[in-house]
Amino acid sequence: MSLQEKYLTLLELANANGTSYELSEGDGVLHVNGSAPSEEAKAELWAEYERLDPEYRAGDLILNITTGAGDAGGGANTYTVESGDSLSKIGSQYGIPWKAIWDANRDILKDPDKIYPGQELKIP
Repeated sequence: MSLQEKYLTLLELANANGTSYELSEGDGVLHVNGSAPSEEAKAELWAEYERLDPEYRAGDLILNITTGAGDAGGGANTYTVESGDSLSKIGSQYGIPWKAIWDANRDILKDPDKIYPGQELKIP
């Protein structure tokens, strides 16, 4: 089964809720980069991703979805890690899954369990 087949219901949901996206695939990972029309549409996509891959353990999908409202503000937010933070804790502050933060910061984070005070993370 290809990754596009595995995540077909997610892609169909994106089409149905008005999310525009581009796909790329390499090294066994499907990258979905796009823009949802609303926070609700974005949350629907993340809920479907979690249904397909509980706890996001497969590591074969990077879902990088912004919202139209977020783009109008001039780009992504950033967050400076403080002592005692975790991606889950930061994600709950912004109402997004920890995996979204990890995916947006894979260029600086090699392990989602290892973040350090002073790191500046992009918040998708």
